Amino acid sequence: MKNKSIIIFLILILAVNTNLFSQDLVDISNTGTCENALDISRFKRFGPTTTPEKRGNTEENSFDLPKHPTWYKFTAQKTGYLLFDIIPSNTKDNYDFLLYKGSPDFCKKYNSNQIKALKGDFDPPAVENKGYTGISFSGKQEGYDTALEVVEGEVYFLALNNVHENGKGHSIVFWYLKKFEVKGILSNIKNEHAVEAIITWKNLRDEDITVITQSDKKGTFTVNAVASNDPNIFPQYELSVYADKYFPEYKIFSTEDINQGNYKNVEFNLNKIKKAYNNESLGVIYFEPNELTITNESEYANKRLLRLMQLNNKVEIILEGHTNGIFPSTEVDFELSLKRAESVRDYLVANGIATERIEVKGLGSTVEIYQAPENEEQEGANRRVEVNFVKF
Repeated sequence: MKNKSIIIFLILILAVNTNLFSQDLVDISNTGTCENALDISRFKRFGPTTTPEKRGNTEENSFDLPKHPTWYKFTAQKTGYLLFDIIPSNTKDNYDFLLYKGSPDFCKKYNSNQIKALKGDFDPPAVENKGYTGISFSGKQEGYDTALEVVEGEVYFLALNNVHENGKGHSIVFWYLKKFEVKGILSNIKNEHAVEAIITWKNLRDEDITVITQSDKKGTFTVNAVASNDPNIFPQYELSVYADKYFPEYKIFSTEDINQGNYKNVEFNLNKIKKAYNNESLGVIYFEPNELTITNESEYANKRLLRLMQLNNKVEIILEGHTNGIFPSTEVDFELSLKRAESVRDYLVANGIATERIEVKGLGSTVEIYQAPENEEQEGANRRVEVNFVKF
């Protein structure tokens, strides 16, 4: 009798939880036509929804007779570029969409085929992005169209269709990117002469390069950049420059930096590459004690080296590893120094650099910066990999 009571109690809990869960889903059972479009203007993230109801049959690349349609309308909340993600509750579902600019008597015009879609996608769901679709800035991802430039207050209609018979609902996430100008100047750090270079602006969240431009002969540049203007979202953006026979340079900006205007009058002082060592220009790659882990401060040099070798396929180098040891070097010193050089090589190779362009050497503690280090700073200066440029 006691076990029966427990079972009934568990069933009641399950029923209550199931009911609570179903209440979390937004009911879209009456949104299958343009006239019944649901206004979702106030949402940054809308959903998850119930399953769209079936209405007629689907014709290819047409919403005239969709299977499981859902209609929304919304007002642009900001001026800039509109982006959104349509996220299926079931990653195997296939959602298509069409985006329209609103107008007086929109639905009447739509029903009489007088309206053309501004954006849309009918591709099958992409397995690698879990069936997401929508519009991104570049539109490079499978299932995505390119961003739409909008003005605050404009009205739009969004029509969705899940082509699967037994599909589930969806969520929609809206994003806005603002446009702004990044201005700056490039010069040679040694003589302050102007340098012409290629400049890129990249979103580090998705590695999407949104701008590629070039400085003029005076070294000045203007980048028509885009970034999220949502104060609650802080992705990072990278402004990078590269000139032939110079080390690449870059600066990182957060959304907070951009909202505060910390992107004006940007200066880059570029260092020329020379044969042999470029310790002052590139930086030295330092390591933690008795480890193959580079220090946080050395990430910048490591990344610049990789970028240089990606941009200039003529560059060939020798990576020379060093340890902080007691003279004469032991076998352990030589082994550790070689492994340090190999770890930098492995990082470069893992990121697409041909092994043939990289030679490694382990010099143990035979070439210390401080032969009798007196503190941790001096010991740290001995734990390093130096880059010897043999060709560029």
